[in-house]
Amino acid sequence: MQISLGVFEPVADRVYVAVAEPETVNIGLVVGTTGALLVDTGSTPEQGAAIRAAAQAVAGDVPLTHVVITHGHHDHVGGLDAFADLITLGHRGLDAPVTQSFGLVSAVDLGDCHVELVHFGRGHTDHDVTAVVAARGVVFFGDLLETLQAPQAGDDAWPAEWPKTLDGTLGTLQKGYVVVPGHGPMLDREGAFIQRAEIHWHHDKAVELHDAGREATGAWQAEGWPWEQAGTEQFLARALTRLAESGRPRKRARTLPLLNR
Repeated sequence: MQISLGVFEPVADRVYVAVAEPETVNIGLVVGTTGALLVDTGSTPEQGAAIRAAAQAVAGDVPLTHVVITHGHHDHVGGLDAFADLITLGHRGLDAPVTQSFGLVSAVDLGDCHVELVHFGRGHTDHDVTAVVAARGVVFFGDLLETLQAPQAGDDAWPAEWPKTLDGTLGTLQKGYVVVPGHGPMLDREGAFIQRAEIHWHHDKAVELHDAGREATGAWQAEGWPWEQAGTEQFLARALTRLAESGRPRKRARTLPLLNR
């Protein structure tokens, strides 16, 4: 595994993003007048230490004071040990040691700006956190949004609830916001709404498959489907599993009785 860290590039006033490899994770940095906050920590303690050093170099005389974890996957939380002396924050469902956990919302005062940390519900995981920097017009979504590939729906994802969870943050954003996904290039507000619609559309397709008694494999079509085949089938498969777990009955297609179909 080749571990590396790109340069912290500005995306707004004193808000920066660096890309941590090999998972191409967007690491965020928000610098205020009294403190600086880091969003996610990379894959390993060694990478976490490199991220900390690079972030502090950008922050200059402003000390790095806080770290927020958007969710508990290794490429976002693996470097947490490098920040043991700082205030670290995450949702109470996060399976990792942080110094402060919360259920719905928390906030960090960096002097001249606040970072609002919000959990609107389940989606990519059951403990996703978005970090909203309203004064600078930036929001970090973690893996609730991705542009490098289709949004990843692993065994801990909740596809049916994902769009509503996104709505909680997207509904508060003004035009011109910079939207930072967990992986891949930045989005604007409109691009984020498009991906939210795509997630909803794919879940609707999963419902159709469930009702027809079909599997995810073979459902993808090259024409008209916005994501690549592998990401689509992973999302559909997870959605189908959740539908089965919920006990949702299959709905038969409505027919014309006189035609017996």
